[in-house]
Amino acid sequence: MTLPDYFAVGFRSKIRSPTALRDVFLMGVKVKAVEAVKMGIVNSAHNSAESVMEASMRLGEELAKRKWIGEVYAELRKSLYPEMCDVLGLTQREIVSKIR
Repeated sequence: MTLPDYFAVGFRSKIRSPTALRDVFLMGVKVKAVEAVKMGIVNSAHNSAESVMEASMRLGEELAKRKWIGEVYAELRKSLYPEMCDVLGLTQREIVSKIR
């Protein structure tokens, strides 16, 4: 069994420790939510799907309050994961600042 490139790249970008990466992929170690937070794989852990949705909505509302330009935010996110973007065929777009 092989993993799709995007899957392996995504996990390599999130799990920085070679030992942890080996344990998860080759040893089948299960990572619980709290441990995933400690490892930096996810931002927060929740007890239910409902609390995940609530946290997601809160985050979305917080980001919206900043009145960021969505295209700029998307390009910043893409710059954090260049290997993933290459695998997915996403290209970087140049964003020209409107601030003078």
